[in-house]
Amino acid sequence: MKVGMYSFDCRDAAALASFWSGVLRRPVDEGATPEFAMISPVGDGATWMFHRPQGELATGDNRLMLDLGGEADWAEQAGRVEALGAERVSDNEQDGVRWVVFRDPEGNTFRIFAPRPPSS
Repeated sequence: MKVGMYSFDCRDAAALASFWSGVLRRPVDEGATPEFAMISPVGDGATWMFHRPQGELATGDNRLMLDLGGEADWAEQAGRVEALGAERVSDNEQDGVRWVVFRDPEGNTFRIFAPRPPSS
């Protein structure tokens, strides 16, 4: 099996899709509204779907944490994502592994990682 879609419940689907479009450098599909928006997959990648649920949004911690990065330019990517409107929550390092924790404009937490250090 593979991941087919990432789905976000949100207050404004078009606005949140626009943020993630900038992060992913992929366009939002035509027809995005505050109720529903999508970013289509590239190749065999996953679809990103954003929708406003009927009733109240769930509260509490994320049920899914996205981890991005691992490339040499991870620090520049973290700065780019922050400039797009992400809130930088913390910079972290443990056992040689470095990452930055962010919140997107609707408070969903995600991380950008540095490449893993070589094993000794």
